[in-house]
Amino acid sequence: MHSYWSPVFLPYPDGSQYPSNIQNVGYPFQYGMGTLTPHIATSSATSGRGCSENSPDCRETAVPCTNSIVDEESKEDRPKSPETDDCTTGSLQLVQTDGDNIIEEPRSGMEFNSFEDLHSYYKDYAKKCGFGVMTQRSEKGDDQSIRYVTLGCARGGKARIKSLNVAKPRPTGKTDCKARINALKVEGKMRLTTVHNTHNHGLSPKKSRFFRCNREVSETVKRVLDTNDLAGIRMNKSFGSLVVGAGGFENLPFLEKDCRNYIDKCMDGIPPKAIITDQDRAMKNAIAKVFPESRHRFCLWHILKKVPEKLGSYAAYKSGLKSHLMKCVYDTQTVEEFEKCWDGLLNTYDLHENVWLKSLYDERQHWVPVFLKEYLWAGMSTTQRSESMNAFFDGYVHAKTNLKEFVDQFDSALRKKIENENNADFHTFSVTIPCISRSPIEKRFQELYTNAKFREVQQQVMGVLDMDPCLLSEDGVMKRYLVEDEVHVEEFTKLVTYSVNFNVEDCDGKCSCGLFEMRGILCRHILAIFKANGIKLLPDRYILDRWRKDIKRRYTLIHSSYDAGDQRPDGNRYSSLLNICYQMITYAAGSNEQFEDAKKKLYSMIDLYRDNQLPPSMTQTA
Repeated sequence: MHSYWSPVFLPYPDGSQYPSNIQNVGYPFQYGMGTLTPHIATSSATSGRGCSENSPDCRETAVPCTNSIVDEESKEDRPKSPETDDCTTGSLQLVQTDGDNIIEEPRSGMEFNSFEDLHSYYKDYAKKCGFGVMTQRSEKGDDQSIRYVTLGCARGGKARIKSLNVAKPRPTGKTDCKARINALKVEGKMRLTTVHNTHNHGLSPKKSRFFRCNREVSETVKRVLDTNDLAGIRMNKSFGSLVVGAGGFENLPFLEKDCRNYIDKCMDGIPPKAIITDQDRAMKNAIAKVFPESRHRFCLWHILKKVPEKLGSYAAYKSGLKSHLMKCVYDTQTVEEFEKCWDGLLNTYDLHENVWLKSLYDERQHWVPVFLKEYLWAGMSTTQRSESMNAFFDGYVHAKTNLKEFVDQFDSALRKKIENENNADFHTFSVTIPCISRSPIEKRFQELYTNAKFREVQQQVMGVLDMDPCLLSEDGVMKRYLVEDEVHVEEFTKLVTYSVNFNVEDCDGKCSCGLFEMRGILCRHILAIFKANGIKLLPDRYILDRWRKDIKRRYTLIHSSYDAGDQRPDGNRYSSLLNICYQMITYAAGSNEQFEDAKKKLYSMIDLYRDNQLPPSMTQTA
């Protein structure tokens, strides 16, 4: 004979019952679920075996949480018991925590009001049992809501060996664990269809807080970390204060590593696409490790600045050696041309044993322009002989500046740059630079780009006047042109021939000079091809948002200095509310009755404002 059990409802501090958002289809009872995380105990509904906190079944073990496997598809051939109604006899399990919190084991037929409720329930269940949770598969419906999802053990799946070092393989937590639940959206609710509760690895409830899915840094904690970081407080002290406030490490839902990752995280976790540094081996190795997806290059200006020091002692330095080196760097348009020119440099001037040139050649992909043409550097690298470095820190730092002064001066330099940007925006807003031609393409750039960038575009437009493209070949929609251009080198001028491939159908041009790819400015050679083919409408791919005058400049919202205060409206509102809360806490903590009343009202306010949350507004500079 089968027996029924009636689990305990979790009361609120005021004695009211915890409202369950879970419906159990096929069972003649409802159950409650709490959020605390104390010691775990399990009991079987059919065996009648109870367990105390000190019994073996209640202690942390290395065995699966349950041996039951419930699969809706495998029960089709079984006769249904009128008493249990789709229940698998003898497999009903509870996860009990110190007698205060009971969570039922997931079973087929359970329903949840939303995917969020389902995910929250399974995470709580997994936390009590001692395993992590991950979303293994999901599908969305036409309304973009989850219609099917598979939540499983974080140790599910097979390990993929990514390290090439077979002698030192990377550790893995994957054991191909099959524990999971499948849920399908039926009549607006998420219903469990298939449940597997058996694990092939040990479970450890006391270590649940270390799983990634259970670690989260709340917005309140982030605010504290930001404030402490701006005040110069070290992370170990900042995290230590959080530990003391929570009453111990075990009461924090995150680790010190999570706090450090939050502070160190750059651009919402998105690595920079390109990084420019001087020729430093330690910096190179560090960037390759921390930002493996970023393109790293050495500053060409710093490298060429060393040429007189490294090669000035050679007799042929002023009679051809220097100009030959500059030709290798600036005049080669393909990798093959560079390799041939470099070999000629070494053979002509007998430089095979020069250690500095050897090191430059070994790292040629980090500084020679021909190897870097496919990446956007936004004008921050020197690519032409006539250019010079525009030092960001000029007037702010010097050779004897210490680290503390550098941080302060960096904030000052950043504030100054933001102010310069605002002045430039005002100039673009109030002043228009006239066009120098009747080209509708130039007119388009005038309408969209800032005045500073439009000046650069006009330099390319002026160069089109002297261009006479020569059609070299034509294959279907593809055309190849040769364009001669005058390049100014110090006191003289030389002719350089560039190759332009043009797709007539897509109106797509690619020039061997690589100006658009590297600097984001359409070169005169492609503009000349547009003119030769009668192109009047500029394709959108050649208009970069970063140069537009109507772009929203989000970086101006970043803190520029901790002594400047938080001038953002949302930051001011946060600080004001925080001060009010401090005053309320002072009075509410005076007695237990006031404490319970304040806590209840605060939870109600949290629910109210969370449900009416508006997306953050974005300000825009003039």
